[in-house]
Amino acid sequence: MQLEIPLRGETDLERDLNILSGARVQLSITDNSRTVMSMVPDRVVGGVRVRLHHMFLDAGPDVVRAVATWVKRPKSRLPQIDSYVRENRHRMRRKPPRLELLRSAGEHFDLQKIFNEVNAVHFENTITAAITWGKRGNSPRRRQRTMRFGSYTVESNLIRLHPALDQPFVPEFFVRYIVYHEMLHAHLGIEESESGRRRIHTREFTNIERAYPDYTKARAWESNTANMRKLLKK
Repeated sequence: MQLEIPLRGETDLERDLNILSGARVQLSITDNSRTVMSMVPDRVVGGVRVRLHHMFLDAGPDVVRAVATWVKRPKSRLPQIDSYVRENRHRMRRKPPRLELLRSAGEHFDLQKIFNEVNAVHFENTITAAITWGKRGNSPRRRQRTMRFGSYTVESNLIRLHPALDQPFVPEFFVRYIVYHEMLHAHLGIEESESGRRRIHTREFTNIERAYPDYTKARAWESNTANMRKLLKK
């Protein structure tokens, strides 16, 4: 079937997907900045509910057919969709970064000082990210079983470390390793698949991280259950 689609509205695209997929498609067009396409079954009227980024309204016949194939076989690998999203990624609206009060000086560790030293030694002073301690929770919550030591946010170019690390029993080499880990994310960037899924710890990331001088010592400290128990009490 040859489709000529110079300009398409939401109703037209829904009709085409119904015809090409043979499924009952209920289409919604979005401006989602994270996920360009998603699909869930409609248990009320049958068929599927499909959400597509508005860039697909301008897609050519080959991409529309690929989307219809994805509706029929969601796990299919479809290079036409990957290429189209990559070429139109600039059309995905990003939320403006939230302003945040930075606090790098803790009671026991100065994150900015550590950041500057790591930046000079390992990254030739090329990392421009800001760094701060995260916020402490004020409301009671259930006991934690795990802890995320740090994070890097691409949109705001900001590194946060968990405030529980700012304690005298935590060795500086471990805090420094966590800072290095998050700076490495800033250095390499965070890859995204064309469906919007983020690939954070790639093979390249892992290989570089394992070459960090204190990697083995830091991971051994982290693996010590007594250390983790102390951290999770904070």
